[in-house]
Amino acid sequence: MRDWIDRRVRKRLDVIENSPACRVWTGRRNRRLLVLAGGAALLTLWAGLAVIVRFAPSDLARDVYLSMGAVAMTVLVLVYGWLTLATRGVTAVPAQYLDERQRGEQHRAYAGAHSLTTVVLVLLAVLAALWSMGDRLTLNVPTALLLPLAFTLLATHYTLPLLLESWRLPDPPPDED
Repeated sequence: MRDWIDRRVRKRLDVIENSPACRVWTGRRNRRLLVLAGGAALLTLWAGLAVIVRFAPSDLARDVYLSMGAVAMTVLVLVYGWLTLATRGVTAVPAQYLDERQRGEQHRAYAGAHSLTTVVLVLLAVLAALWSMGDRLTLNVPTALLLPLAFTLLATHYTLPLLLESWRLPDPPPDED
């Protein structure tokens, strides 16, 4: 089993190291443009949740969220792939296959993403508390919101480390050629 995982990770590292697209996206300016596109895609998913809250239960809410989600996920998949190449797979490869510097970058990215995810969860808790304020202590949540909320939280949790690392990473040294 371990040999299969090693081969798969080594193949992924080989693809990352030898990709011609890697050179296009390694510059700080290009990476930051991709991060902004990824952030906009995440915000689109979160805005889709607001559409569900406002219009659920209706076909309009479902159709708008699905179209927003399809566009956002297409952008996120493209951005994730390009940023993985630009960061040399720092967040896409297990730590045991990285050198000490890359492990530090990976740890810093995960720690920052953990902090941001905590902020998002606290904001959700505050919004839920404000939503349920008043003379009643119950919270009426549209059931149509539950699966998209879980999906959006998962997408946010999964992409934040890469987005943070891509934003922070300095320019690579120039080639010796």
